[in-house]
Parts: sequence; C-alpha cells; structure tokens
Amino acid sequence: MKRIMALLMGIIMLVSAFAGCSNTSPTPADTDAPSSGDNTPANTNGGVTIDENGKRTITIYDSEWLGTNLYRCTGWYGSQDLIADTFFLMDPDDRNNVLPRICEGYEISEDGLTMKLIMSEGMKFYDGTDVTPEDVIASIQYGLDGSDWGYGYSNIESMEADGKDVILHLSTYRTDLMHFLCTCFMGIIKKDCLDTMTDDELQWGAIPYGAFYVDEYIPGDRIILKPNPYYKTNLPLLKNKGPVDLDYITVIVADTEAFTQTTMLANGEVDVLSGINMEQHAELQSIDSVITLENSYPNIEYFELNQDHKDLQDINVRKAIMLALDRDAMEEMCNGAMKPAYSMITEGMQFFSEKAEAYFKDNLSNNVEEAKRLLAEAGYTMNGEGYLEKDGSVLEFTFLTRSSGTAVTVAQEMQLQLQEIGIKMNIETIDWNYIYERMADDDYDAGIAVLEWAEAILVLNYAYYDPNTKSDADMQVYKDLVEKAATSSDMDQAVEYVYEAQMEMFKDCAIVPLYSDVSYCAYRNDINGLVVCGDGTLFYNDINYAG
Repeated sequence: MKRIMALLMGIIMLVSAFAGCSNTSPTPADTDAPSSGDNTPANTNGGVTIDENGKRTITIYDSEWLGTNLYRCTGWYGSQDLIADTFFLMDPDDRNNVLPRICEGYEISEDGLTMKLIMSEGMKFYDGTDVTPEDVIASIQYGLDGSDWGYGYSNIESMEADGKDVILHLSTYRTDLMHFLCTCFMGIIKKDCLDTMTDDELQWGAIPYGAFYVDEYIPGDRIILKPNPYYKTNLPLLKNKGPVDLDYITVIVADTEAFTQTTMLANGEVDVLSGINMEQHAELQSIDSVITLENSYPNIEYFELNQDHKDLQDINVRKAIMLALDRDAMEEMCNGAMKPAYSMITEGMQFFSEKAEAYFKDNLSNNVEEAKRLLAEAGYTMNGEGYLEKDGSVLEFTFLTRSSGTAVTVAQEMQLQLQEIGIKMNIETIDWNYIYERMADDDYDAGIAVLEWAEAILVLNYAYYDPNTKSDADMQVYKDLVEKAATSSDMDQAVEYVYEAQMEMFKDCAIVPLYSDVSYCAYRNDINGLVVCGDGTLFYNDINYAG
C-alpha cells in the first residue's frame, strides 16, 4: 500500500468510532452495505462484485487507517485518498507540472506574493452542503494553526474570498506551497466540523471533500465507504468527472499475512491489493485473472557515513566505499524490489537533475579499481586475513539497517562487495526509528535512511540526520541553495539550484544515494476502468462509467 509519512514522527493509531460532525442527517439513500460479518462476493457483473443485496461493490486490501482528519494524520494510506481530494494533483508524468482537481486552476501574481485558487461551482460535501470559499479558508487556517505539515505552506500570511475563488496572500513565493496543495495532507474539511468539534472528534468525524465518505469503521477489521452523490472533479486523468458508479467500497484493514492476501485476490474476495512484496508479485504474475503493475511512490534510500569514525574521517576511505558499490548486483539480489539510485533527487521527484545523477554515476560509483587506489593512497595494506589495515588496526565499521524489508538484503550485498576490497562492514539490524535517533546522537558509524516524498525541497531539508556532517559554514551554503530552489519561480533555475545543492552533498562523500524501493499493486483483470498511475495513485472514478 502506498504510504506517505514523516519518518521522524510516530504513527498514532486512533480507533474512535466514526461520528458525523453535525446533527444534519446525510442525504444519500441507504445502500445496505454489509457490516464486518460478510464480504463474500455473490457474483460479478462488468468487473465489480454484486453482493447478496444486488449492490455493486469492490473490495480493497490496505493498512489500518489513521482517521478522516487529513490535517492531523501523521500518515496516509492509499485508499484514504478516496475520501479527501487534493486541490491539485502533481502530474504523474511530469513532476514539475500540476493538474486541476478540486481547483480548476490557479493564478500567481508577477511578484509571486498573491495566488488565486480558482474554484468550481457546484461542489458539495456528501451531506449535500455546498463547498464554499469559507470552507477552504477555514481548512487551510486549521492546518496553519497546528498541522505537523503546516510548515509547507507557512508562507500564507492571510486569505480572503473573491466570489467563488480564494486569494492567498504570501510572505514569499515558495515551490513547496504548490506541492502541498497537491498532497493528501491539505484539502477541504467542512467548516462546520472545524467550528464545532475537538481534534479528537475530528479524527474520525471530520467531513472532507472527496469521492467517498466513511459510513462505518470497525477498528482492525474494515471500513465501509459510500460514494458522495454530489461529487465533482476537474482531474483530466478521469473520464467520469461526477459521482462514482458504485454502491459502496469495502476496505479491509485486518492484519493479514501475505499468503492470505494473495489467495483472497486470486479467489475474488479482494479486488485490489497494493504494496505487494516480490514473492506475491511473482506468484500473482502467474494468475491469468490478475494484473500486476508497478506503482512506486517516489523515494530515496541512502546512507550516511560518520566522519567522526576513526577510519571514515579520511575522505579517500569514504569515497572508496562509494566507488566500490555495485547497485546493479543489489538489484539482482533483491529480485527487482529496488532500482539503483545515483542522486538524492530521483527521476520521479520534482526538480530532478540529470546533471547531478550523471555526475554521481560517473565519478562516485562502479569503479572498484579507483576505490583500491584511494585506499592504498590512504595508507591501508591487506593483511593475511583479507582485510585492510593501517597501524595495526583493521578498516572496519558497523552499518545500521532496518530489521526488515529490502534494506536487510541490500546491507548484506554491501557487506560482500566491500569485503572483496578488504573493508570489514558489520551489520546491526534495529527498528527504523532507533536508527535516526542514533544518527542524530552521533552514535553510529554508518546508517541507512529513507525519504518517501515527491518534492525535492523536503528531501533536501530532511536529508541530514547527523548534525555534525558539515561545518556550520558549509551547511549554510547548502541550506542557502535549497532555499533559493524553494523560492525560485523559474523552474529551470530551481532545477539548477537543486543540482548545486546535491553537488554540495557529494563533495563530502558522507551522504550516499543508494536505491529506490519498488512497489507493486495487483487487481482483478475484470475491473473495468481502474486508473493506475505510475506514482502509486489509484483512481476508481471510471469504474462502471459508461459516458
């Protein structure tokens, strides 16, 4: 399942019962969706299941949701996109472009300090009330007042309605504002909810604007979604710009082992399965009734080398480690569960720089002979046990990696590759959050990290976990370049600043881009109209659509 999360934040699992935000009863007719007791498909028609009550439905397997309050959730799973549209959508085919979604478009003043969100007429929440500029302003202000993600649009100084549209007055232009308008952590919540409910009540009682709404939530089991009968979208990726032609969707969130998930999909008990592992992928490819597709969200897995370590203080040693790594061999060992990365801002991210990738690939990777030369220049010689040593001390360091997933296999392959040139790399597997704590406390030799985000500025701002990696002066140079990229209204210039920021990273040979995780989704091949984007986004709007 696609997951977007801040890696330094814990995931809070709230299991409050779903409640409406006012006494107004929803206007949609009762669709007799099943409760947790029965999800057995009766038969199928046109790719969707027809249940025992004659209702059209599909079933999705996902992880436990964190709530309906998009401004307070620290994590967001793929199926949650069904209940909360974003203002815009970052174009899956061009990360430097955005597509209309809730908004028809936007206008930015010449000085970059005023942005108009051009809203559509006739959008309504599922209870039939109009989406108004006041809902938009209240929602964004709610985020500014306390969202973990509010920093991404903190340059909004004030807002005002302009007819149906909303004017944002900015302290400065920032590219990350545009990005956040495309993310699941920023959308529209009904103002009445924000005015009358506490944060705890909003966690499962907020009414966001989206194609579906939560009708029933059984913690640890499933969520029943019903379509918003008044729904409207401007997204050009979809043929159906109106309500989804289904009676309900079941999202199974029970903790189920991979084999059971695969069996449920093969048997038709589940229609869509995201985040499948490589074993599931191999098995599902052999089933004629199932289609598997890559749907990886942009991410970068990298590691930091601690320059305070006795051997890693020498830049020649750090550079030799980088040059000795064969990412293609890692990909083969992982059976395609990852793909090599040669820059911190990868191709699927905003402001991707081909120059940065080419530089790293040509100068800091795949050159074992140069690695050996640098180590000899640093004064290391091979001992009788096949390890390099200097002044009687073996060249040795410990690599912190996560206790599960692709990172373990990659670390093992790294260990073998470095051993070939005489470097002894020990592996310590620990829970991911402890890795970041150790790095922040300077209590590590080397440690893996991951950033899962499509926006370059956030990746660059969060990349350094070790506070001692750079001198204060060099870190300021780096931060200034990132800030220039964030505030540049010229796209080509922003890409150039991102290139320069990465070059500042590479010159220390202390942060090493390594790979991007690859994830897949699978769905029954008789599901007609499912739109699957390469970044992991799935849209159900066109299912059953006959227009």
